[in-house]
Amino acid sequence: MSASPAALPTISVVMATYNGEAYLPEQLRSVVEQLAPGDELVVSDDRSTDNTLAIVQEIAGDRARILITGGRLGPIRNFEHALAHAAGDVIVLADQDDVWLPGRLQRVRDHFTASAAPFDLLVMNSTVTDGQLRPTHDSLFKRMRAGPGQLKNVVRNTYVGCHMAFRRSLLDVAMPFPPAIPMHDMWLGLASEWVGPVRFDPVPSMLWRRTGQNYTKARYSTWQRLVWRVGLIRSLLGRRLSARYRRRVR
Repeated sequence: MSASPAALPTISVVMATYNGEAYLPEQLRSVVEQLAPGDELVVSDDRSTDNTLAIVQEIAGDRARILITGGRLGPIRNFEHALAHAAGDVIVLADQDDVWLPGRLQRVRDHFTASAAPFDLLVMNSTVTDGQLRPTHDSLFKRMRAGPGQLKNVVRNTYVGCHMAFRRSLLDVAMPFPPAIPMHDMWLGLASEWVGPVRFDPVPSMLWRRTGQNYTKARYSTWQRLVWRVGLIRSLLGRRLSARYRRRVR
């Protein structure tokens, strides 16, 4: 039985942008056409020097709430800035260069309407493509062997931010982001595993565009990755043991 409209969660699509004019128009159109009347698009721009902001205003119009950072923050803090302003019941992360397939947000609505868990993370699959959206892998999950597991995802992370949707309540546990984490998606995924169910939806609902401009940690040394993971583990343990964490998960 489908839920009544009043029972449907409101959604905040949260996007961090920086000099994204090359691919942003196609992504914005694929997102905006799926927004329901009570939903919002929160765009935090990290001081772009190209036409990114003009593109957001032209395509999204009053459906977008545009935030501008006080200075160049980088991807982690730019997403944190956007998340701090999201008002929806459910938050869906989005990158500036992908393309959502029709029905993606409906899958999010269906999942969070059916689930009664106070903390809940949905990780959605994608088809991996090159810069021209030509498929290179039919399933990101298969390529990465994605799935839940604390140790698994500390050693080899399979939480990819633009594939994730979660209840806003997760921010009460995960924010503010600790300074030592490698990326926001690893932190959100691992923090979520401690407080609520995590589901990996195997049906691809996005074209995940991989280009030379994508942010990636592949260029970093083994030593740097080790330092980051030690910092991540210490941050997770510190947050888990904090009085603030215990108060918020009661």
